[in-house]
Amino acid sequence: MKMKERKLIRGLGWLILVSVTLLGIQGATSAYAEYPDRPIINLRKAGPGSMVDRLDQLISKMAPEYLGVDMPVLYKKGCSGCNAQTYVQKQPADGYHVFLDTTTTAIVLGVGDVPYTEKDWNMIIRLQVDPQGLASRTDAPWKNLNEMVDWARKNPGKLRVAGAHAVGIEPYTAMRFAEVAGIDITYVPYEGGNEIITMLLGKHVDVGVLSGGEVEQQWQAGKLQVLGIGHTERLEKYPDWPTFKEQGVDVQIYNWRGVFVKAGTSPTIINKLHNAFNAMRKDPQVVEFNKAAGQIDGYMGGPEQTNAFFEDEVRGYRKYFGKKK
Repeated sequence: MKMKERKLIRGLGWLILVSVTLLGIQGATSAYAEYPDRPIINLRKAGPGSMVDRLDQLISKMAPEYLGVDMPVLYKKGCSGCNAQTYVQKQPADGYHVFLDTTTTAIVLGVGDVPYTEKDWNMIIRLQVDPQGLASRTDAPWKNLNEMVDWARKNPGKLRVAGAHAVGIEPYTAMRFAEVAGIDITYVPYEGGNEIITMLLGKHVDVGVLSGGEVEQQWQAGKLQVLGIGHTERLEKYPDWPTFKEQGVDVQIYNWRGVFVKAGTSPTIINKLHNAFNAMRKDPQVVEFNKAAGQIDGYMGGPEQTNAFFEDEVRGYRKYFGKKK
């Protein structure tokens, strides 16, 4: 074979290789550009009536307008979200399974109750911030937080505090409050806000860890009293609810809610999801929902900032719970 023919063949070979590579890149780009082209499954770990459940329902309803596809809900309850985490982690990292969850995800990872770490997740947006509060019946033997603390000190271990889940923001709230207030409590886990309120009104427990939206109806009816909230200042919607700090217990605890996907999901897909959820966050329906439920807008930036925040949260809880072991 002559030298010119060899050069020509080599040249054609490189041309074919480059063409195939470009076609592959274009195909991949096209695939990402078409995302989503089928329904996106919305994993939900919370029980009916909880704030994350109510937010989830609204988001799923709005998804077709902002993502162009349906977002059906798949319940995977139990284990403080462990079942939902496991299910998502067994799926491809393709953006077709999202997990709308709370601070509990960071706590579960920090405690080490699942075989995953913060590196197995990408948190793409934070939607809400919800200060944690303590509520009790209005016929309880105390009329404010200080009286409850005094009662608990005189009756160590007898104050029954209810919250959602055995591991998560609610038991952490109860534990941190008791730690700072210097009292012993008995924590009782339930499925969600509705069940906690039922147990409170039925006198099966003494105090509940609840958010404003969960306790508001019974508070307005005069059946429950809000003893305090873990925020830096009183909430605009509930100016009559005192903070823990102003009553002498310096604890600030809030529950955030946001959207997660499995780590390894394409940055292109992550950005599309972030943009869609961010647009939903600013939609009048969500703005009005947050206002009515006493929620604080939780947006803190794009996926990089949000995921960095999430990783810091997990590391903080890992350090805290590690010291307790």
